[in-house]
Amino acid sequence: MTKMLLALCMLALPCLAAAAGGPSANHKSVDHGKWLVGYGGCNDCHTPGWAEHGGDAPKDVLLTGSGMNFQGPWGTTYAPNLRLYVHKLTVKQWIANMRALKARPAMPYWTFRYLSDKDLADMYAYIHGLGPAGKPAHAWVAPGQPAPMPYFKMVVPPPPVQPAGH
Repeated sequence: MTKMLLALCMLALPCLAAAAGGPSANHKSVDHGKWLVGYGGCNDCHTPGWAEHGGDAPKDVLLTGSGMNFQGPWGTTYAPNLRLYVHKLTVKQWIANMRALKARPAMPYWTFRYLSDKDLADMYAYIHGLGPAGKPAHAWVAPGQPAPMPYFKMVVPPPPVQPAGH
């Protein structure tokens, strides 16, 4: 009887994790997600000190946000803490959010259209597997408002003047 109860519990655990939205990713999925995050340059903006340290950072700061921030005509944007963001979502919510994402510069949100749902699920598995860490990034700051440093100031030149009659 004890063995039967133990076997039922072992069978139920993956179902409970899936129902709760938790990842049931295997090592191959996590590794692929890590590769996609690296190849996609996510750490460039979402990991503090990534560029300054030659593409290296301790695990406790990976993808914790505000690594690279930008100011331009749209205001000032701060790269969010992906580890905290992902921990609020199920994998299905993550995929839906990435499919619907429209972000301010300099986030290249359109690149997600090239990824399959499995790719996005693997990214989720990797980020979720890192565990929650850090604090939320600063919220977007409207144009003309004081914004906390650091950020790159992007100067967008005016469009060229067209000669009369064109």
